[in-house]
Amino acid sequence: MAKYHHERLDGRGYPDGLTDLQIPLGAKIVSLADSFDAMTTDRPYKTRRTFDEVIHDLRRNTGSQFDTVVVAAFCRALLKELNGETKERKFLKMLGKNYLDAQRDMPLLLELLSELDPNTQAATAGGA
Repeated sequence: MAKYHHERLDGRGYPDGLTDLQIPLGAKIVSLADSFDAMTTDRPYKTRRTFDEVIHDLRRNTGSQFDTVVVAAFCRALLKELNGETKERKFLKMLGKNYLDAQRDMPLLLELLSELDPNTQAATAGGA
């Protein structure tokens, strides 16, 4: 997974320039996790992005850099935590207490999910 997590669905990644189905699912998951971590943590060269900016980046790069199914699953996991369906609070612990706000961020996630797969919005919105 480590070798291929910089591959992109559109073939513009490295080391081998693989495209969509050539990239292992695990590498697609690691790619999104690595990118999300990079966007949501302060770096010496850049401060972390707001959640709105992260969602904008996911919207812009899903289908070319990130796998649609992986992004949708990631968004559903975030939604479950924001609506209190899970007690683990992994995202909140990782991102810090004040980074996510359910009232502000759930609509962003639902909108992105509806764009990725219109069938998932109805099921997800019911739990929201």
